[in-house]
Amino acid sequence: MRIGNTIVWVIAGLLCLGSCRSLVYDQGQDVCEVAVRFKYEYNMKFADAFPNEVHSVTMFVFDPVTGAFVTKASDSGKHLDQNYYMTIPGLTKGRYDLVAWCGLADSDFTVTDPKTKEELFCRMNTLTKASEYIDTDPGALYYGYAENVQLDILPPGSVNTIVISLIKNTNNVKVLLQALNTGAQLTPEEYDITIVDDNVLLDWKDEASKPVDVTYFPWDKRQGMVEYDDNETYLTAVVAEFTLNRLFKKEDKKTMLSVIDKTTGEKVINIPIVDYFLLVKGNYNREMGDQEYLDRQDDYQITFFLDNTHGWSIAAGIFINGWHVVLQNNNLD
Repeated sequence: MRIGNTIVWVIAGLLCLGSCRSLVYDQGQDVCEVAVRFKYEYNMKFADAFPNEVHSVTMFVFDPVTGAFVTKASDSGKHLDQNYYMTIPGLTKGRYDLVAWCGLADSDFTVTDPKTKEELFCRMNTLTKASEYIDTDPGALYYGYAENVQLDILPPGSVNTIVISLIKNTNNVKVLLQALNTGAQLTPEEYDITIVDDNVLLDWKDEASKPVDVTYFPWDKRQGMVEYDDNETYLTAVVAEFTLNRLFKKEDKKTMLSVIDKTTGEKVINIPIVDYFLLVKGNYNREMGDQEYLDRQDDYQITFFLDNTHGWSIAAGIFINGWHVVLQNNNLD
């Protein structure tokens, strides 16, 4: 997916950017600093959340014809507000491709040091035992891309400004196992709750690259309890919280959510979780494409109601972000 970019001229004094500094390098080329503005409106509220959510920015600049790396710039801090512009010094007149990953300073992701655009990758840091896994919250990651941007030598008092729109790659997923039977105990120790995907490594286009399965374990798993009838009866629940990298709709290799009862070894739940997320997309915006929905939505809550009348099994369907998904049968394996 490519996100649009805009080039505008900003007159001196506008938004306190000051004047453009024209420099002369040994090569005899005039150089003008560039100002980059970031927006994060690609969300379900369609409102700019950049000032509130993004606290660090990293920009990679490439030659659009050869793909060669040109320069890199980074910035972080509280000054990244609604009036923030990032400067990229030293760029001469010409065209450039710009790739941004934001949030790196306070998240658990690593970006390569590329010589070309094709060598640029962003990786979620994982651990390895028998296979790759992650069991911590890596923090939030955002991506933006501006293609074939034209920079010109402008009159004194003017500056090239680039506006880059971001998407949020990371997703918060809460899984709730809710007991339907009063007095029945659901405890976190009894269940292994995992999500398996192959989206650890993203290329410069923000697409999954070199797919290798990674197991997401919840970075928080706890018991909850709801009391009623004058506190004489109660229902128990298990809440597990995950942070997943960018989600993709896939026809073959699915993103699988599994819940295993450790006492019996039974796989109580085993579903392609992204497909289930997309079942409720139409309730938000029927005209929205599947990948757009997955990129705009970054918070998912999925609730399973379990009945232990004859061993734990699904009952009453599933609720995703408040929407009821009615099952044709209760077999989710």
